Amino acid sequence: MRAKEYLEINRKKIYHYELLKKTIYNLCPLRTNKHKTEEYFNRYLFADARYRKHLENNEYKTEFREDKDEIERTIANTVRIEILNAIYRDETFVYAYNIIVEADTYNDYHLLLSCNLKEENNSTPYQIEQECKKYKEDYPKNNLADYLLDDDNFEFYNQRRFELLKDEEWWLNAFNKAYEIFDRARILANDPFKTQHMVKNIYFNDKLLEKTIVEIFKNILVNYTYDLTEIQNKKLRMLYNKVDEYGDVRFTKIDDAYLENMKELDLQKVNWMKATRLFNYEIIYLWATNDAFKPEQKLKIINLIEDRYSIEKQKHPFIFFTNDLEQFFRSLKECVKINCVSERNEGYTTEIKLSQQEMEDLKKNIAQKEMEMEKLKTELTEQAQQITEKSNRIKLLTKKYRSENQQLKKKISDLEEEISGNGLTMPQQVLAFYYLFNELGITFNNSDKTQWARFINTFTGKNYQNIRAELNIDFESKRTRKNLRIVSDLFDELFPKIRQKVINDSQ
Repeated sequence: MRAKEYLEINRKKIYHYELLKKTIYNLCPLRTNKHKTEEYFNRYLFADARYRKHLENNEYKTEFREDKDEIERTIANTVRIEILNAIYRDETFVYAYNIIVEADTYNDYHLLLSCNLKEENNSTPYQIEQECKKYKEDYPKNNLADYLLDDDNFEFYNQRRFELLKDEEWWLNAFNKAYEIFDRARILANDPFKTQHMVKNIYFNDKLLEKTIVEIFKNILVNYTYDLTEIQNKKLRMLYNKVDEYGDVRFTKIDDAYLENMKELDLQKVNWMKATRLFNYEIIYLWATNDAFKPEQKLKIINLIEDRYSIEKQKHPFIFFTNDLEQFFRSLKECVKINCVSERNEGYTTEIKLSQQEMEDLKKNIAQKEMEMEKLKTELTEQAQQITEKSNRIKLLTKKYRSENQQLKKKISDLEEEISGNGLTMPQQVLAFYYLFNELGITFNNSDKTQWARFINTFTGKNYQNIRAELNIDFESKRTRKNLRIVSDLFDELFPKIRQKVINDSQ
């Protein structure tokens, strides 16, 4: 389960929900960067560790103060544990998880014994990026082609692009918006009947763009299966069914309960959030232009809806981010005012009259457009056939390249084995350091194994966690004795006394 969804599902159980949410969302853009993640933790989340360091340095005479926006030292540890619970099953927070489980930069190591460190290596940032891609969190993008690498997106785009005839910038904007809405809607999908309005009530002053965004959203939703519980899967299906109502006129009209008593309504007492189905702009328009109301009542309705909308948007910006209606309300007021002026001008109406010549011109234009449409249909059919042929060719090439890629990976693996066979393995290197340190008077009794692990890690570049595990040496195991016999040859010329100790331990 993603950390974001854990927060929403368990918000009533989390003591410091707002702090935790702010921290998780601040860490999201840093997930692939270990250094920046560490910086963030030490800047905001380790006031308690700084305080202990403050006391250790005998700084009793100076007052300890948290830095700006730093979490108070009295709750810092609790917040870190709450973060750990939130990110425990989210593999995109590997660095944050290990920082909490293991250590901070104030030499304060308190390993949580119930948790195992997650593996870190050179490929960790790439693995995190791939995990984000599986979660559909890999947005926004600057290149439309990056979205179309996904097979479902590519198929959707090819089905719609000749129909819509929009440029790459328009499509990129549509995908960026759809991915953002999907990310946020999934977080709130525990209540799909409320979450539906986030999607269905979008407003970007472009009906075609809005419709396309909803269709992309539905395409993502219907194909998404990664890391879902059975309950989450069912609720996402419920959400899909509700969003599928988008565009159906039965759901974008004023409710019959209001229509039946329109003239008797007390506008001040109407629940405008409910009456507009959470501020659907098409329903708002129907209210503001209904003939049952006088001009001044129409303006009052707009103002009442706008006031309630502003209150709800301020309380729930996360939900209403898809429908910024400020410009819509301004335009709607202007429209109503113009109609008011028109109604007061008795006997004066504005009609558009077309002359005979204008009618003929229109007919010619229509005939020309029809010819162009027929030509375009023919071109589309030919291009669709070409796309199918290219698609089949791409599939064959993909299959071929995957096979060649597997062969290359095997060759690389074989070469790596040959290279690694020219020196000591990591466990053998750890044994060599063990005897050298003992000779220098440094033993496990007078030093910390974590210090050993850091030294060997820095010296050899081997994985820290693996080194730490190997320092728990079992001299009775066959593997260790075998490694000791190999290591003894290393000390033969320069350190014959150490060699003898190694041989004795290997017998």
